[in-house]
Amino acid sequence: MAILSLGLGLCVDNAVAQVIISLPQANIQSRADYNQIFNVGQYTSVLTLLPTFRVKANTTSFSSTTGVSVPLSIAHIKLNSIGSLSLLGTSSEVTLSVNNGNLYSSLATVSSGAITANVRLSSGSQTWIAGTYDSNLSFSTQGVLAGSITPTTLPFSISVPGFISPPAQVGTTSILVNNLSFYRSVNGISTAKVIPLTTTVPYIPSLKTTNTQFSFNTTLPYNTLPTAPVSAVNATLTGISTATNIALSTTDQAMTNTTGIAVPSNNTQSLTASYSISASQLKTSFIQAGTYSVPLAHTWSKLATAYPTGTLQAQSSGNLEIVVSDLAELVASQQAVSLDFGTTADYKNGVSKDMPTHLRISKTTPYNLYVRASTASFISGTNSIPLNALRIGPMANQTGMNTITLSTTAQQLIQSADPVIDRNLNIRYSIPASETSKLLNKPAGTYSATIVFSFVAP
Repeated sequence: MAILSLGLGLCVDNAVAQVIISLPQANIQSRADYNQIFNVGQYTSVLTLLPTFRVKANTTSFSSTTGVSVPLSIAHIKLNSIGSLSLLGTSSEVTLSVNNGNLYSSLATVSSGAITANVRLSSGSQTWIAGTYDSNLSFSTQGVLAGSITPTTLPFSISVPGFISPPAQVGTTSILVNNLSFYRSVNGISTAKVIPLTTTVPYIPSLKTTNTQFSFNTTLPYNTLPTAPVSAVNATLTGISTATNIALSTTDQAMTNTTGIAVPSNNTQSLTASYSISASQLKTSFIQAGTYSVPLAHTWSKLATAYPTGTLQAQSSGNLEIVVSDLAELVASQQAVSLDFGTTADYKNGVSKDMPTHLRISKTTPYNLYVRASTASFISGTNSIPLNALRIGPMANQTGMNTITLSTTAQQLIQSADPVIDRNLNIRYSIPASETSKLLNKPAGTYSATIVFSFVAP
């Protein structure tokens, strides 16, 4: 008798593949669900009697080494195929939990084969923070002689990318200086620019200019080109508790403290950058009408301590412009001026009347100041005194002003003066001794004329 001895060797591969689902940045930004098919393992059939296929998680949430967790319920599992059997349209989608959820209940024999499944990550209501989120999934069967699935435990990870995504161009931010009240306000003037941004990492925004001075452009007259340093403008973020205030500079400056800004709800944020100019800086640097502009460079930097390791930055460019309108105001503080001739000495020596701060001038372009009378003479009933008896000019110590003889033709008191805000003029009205003869033999009375000050000669 021949005895045949056979040695049977069984090799079992115990390696367990890890499933890593990489959530795309585009889905996070659009809040769109993400679907991905993955390999579950191998199903082995044993006289299959209508098995039910199930799935559950072995942890209460997806945990991360960063200390942040994601709820299991963001993952929805559906069987895609078992061997050659396609389950499209016949399997049920299960919201992942620690309890078994039925994926598919067979109505016929299911042959052995590889299992694939689809996971749908619902992004709409989830705030994603960069990191890797892990759980273990258990796929199993239920039923009499239902067969088995290997591996019994499947490591499952969701990888969330780190990114900061502002717009590449934030456009032009304009500060419109179109009213003189801004030069007089305690707070000066300010404007805001809203910058949309999506991110999965906490970050620090910073800002710098590309030049130390604003460039200037105008079609209006000017005496000299203005020089306006960028440091005349302050910038801050409104509605951010960690925000700091900076004066613009060519040095990149953080706009928050070292805590930075946390990942916003739903990963989407609208940052409001506020730019302001004090009244004193307006008067110093932005009196001349025209457009002052400078390029801006925004940088958004991940906190150094945040996942992932290393540097992560995004940049945006924009422009800041200050547009100063052609503004003018001329105010007479006193509406009536009286020169009294009551004594012989007045006729002998002449009479003058000083009017401190009589006129207040504001003009954002170079200006001339003219004065004229609207009537041909000083009138008292049917009597008159010639206009040319009166002189109008500066009080002592008032500079930059001529003395003129009054007439109905506009006479120039000031020529091509630099732009100014709230310049006070101290005016002297006088009838000198050389002109008092024009008052002799005139009946007593009040002789009056209307005097007009203007920036143009009509």
